[in-house]
Amino acid sequence: MATKEEAVIPLVKQGVYGILNTTLTSDDTMWFDEMSGDLGDAGRTVYLAIKARAASNDPKAPLVPMNMTGRDVRLVGHDAQGVFKSVGLATKIVDATAGLVEMTLPRALYQAVGAYQNAEFEIYEKQGNTKVSSVRVGFEVYNNHAHMTTGESEMYVDEFDKLKLKLEAATADEIDKLNQKFGDLIAQVSIAKNNADALKQLLATWTQNIADKSVALLNGDNQFTGKNNSFTYPVSGFMTGITNKIYTVNDPNQDVNDINKLRNLPEATTTVDYYSNNGTLNNPMGSNYFAVETRKITRDTAFQTITNMNLVDGETKTRTVQAMTSQPVFGNWYTTAKWTPWRTLVPYLDKQFTVGNVAPMYRIDGNLVHIKGDLTPAKTLPNKDVTTAYTMFDNLPFDFANAQVRIQVGSGLTTFALFTSGKHMEMQKYSSGGQLVPINEGGYIGMSGVFSLEN
Repeated sequence: MATKEEAVIPLVKQGVYGILNTTLTSDDTMWFDEMSGDLGDAGRTVYLAIKARAASNDPKAPLVPMNMTGRDVRLVGHDAQGVFKSVGLATKIVDATAGLVEMTLPRALYQAVGAYQNAEFEIYEKQGNTKVSSVRVGFEVYNNHAHMTTGESEMYVDEFDKLKLKLEAATADEIDKLNQKFGDLIAQVSIAKNNADALKQLLATWTQNIADKSVALLNGDNQFTGKNNSFTYPVSGFMTGITNKIYTVNDPNQDVNDINKLRNLPEATTTVDYYSNNGTLNNPMGSNYFAVETRKITRDTAFQTITNMNLVDGETKTRTVQAMTSQPVFGNWYTTAKWTPWRTLVPYLDKQFTVGNVAPMYRIDGNLVHIKGDLTPAKTLPNKDVTTAYTMFDNLPFDFANAQVRIQVGSGLTTFALFTSGKHMEMQKYSSGGQLVPINEGGYIGMSGVFSLEN
């Protein structure tokens, strides 16, 4: 064990960088106090300036930066309990030609109190994994009694962990390459026999799983044959389907304004819920059969589209839900599309009129309603006052946008105005030659027009 007293080589600094002298002998240990930390520490960053001699055979030659192009650094060693540790994936080459490197030390290095039995920085060629040089260092783990630990110190090799993840997502043609990488690592840490044997078994198991098509392949075609396949987190990329749920009369009554359901959706996800005669609360449609598509954009905002459609008619509305994590605001539903076949207006006809030659009808198309047909007065209407209005239809199955007027021209150049409001339509100013005239019993009053509807 290299204690602080036994490490005779002092740490020399170059700014924030500690100088790693690669010309030190294998018996020399440099005490690297900045690597020392408390039990349970994580994320400690050390800065290294790696040096070599300009003339490697001349001990008097000055130290110069080692060119790290194509090279990397790993830290290996045994902690105070003799457990092997290796950190090779937490290195960042700051300046290759200047030999400047930084390394972030994981929590796994600080699991046993006391000085490391041995540790060294290895400089190696990335191509071929050939060790170029190494520098022995000493540091220790303090027990400040502020951290609670569970269990003994465990062997840690971050390169093993990364390869295990790659293996689980590997395609068949990548297995041989990964096998070679495992072999290289196992050779480097042969002292960790148990873990190496476990990795060999894992490799054999996954190779067989891939051969049996029992696992999903990252670059292959996969078929999931289970009836229910769920994903804990959102799936990114292009998909041909989205999450669907059906609620029927046999399910508990749902609520279109269920804020908890919206809050629990992950961000950047889309769901479609279909309600089949569920008795759903806050249903803005005229039907008990409809679908709600929800696109949750952020944790606070969602866009919703509700659609009812059958063989002959349908309707689509949209809204925004905001401030979901604080004081939710459910926006109004706005109709973006609505369509119906031609339907009769007779049930809404005022008793002053009867059906003429063409039965009055309406058809909804989005935010518009088309009206056609003709009426005949049940009796003569005197029509002596320009302000007198005669109701034609009332309690209609739709709502007109307010303040709409359409001028109608009949036979003999008679004219009149159609006025609409809410669920009501009336006629005024029936005239001929610029003068008010009676609306005679048995005469025909033709009407047609397109009117805007309220959302």
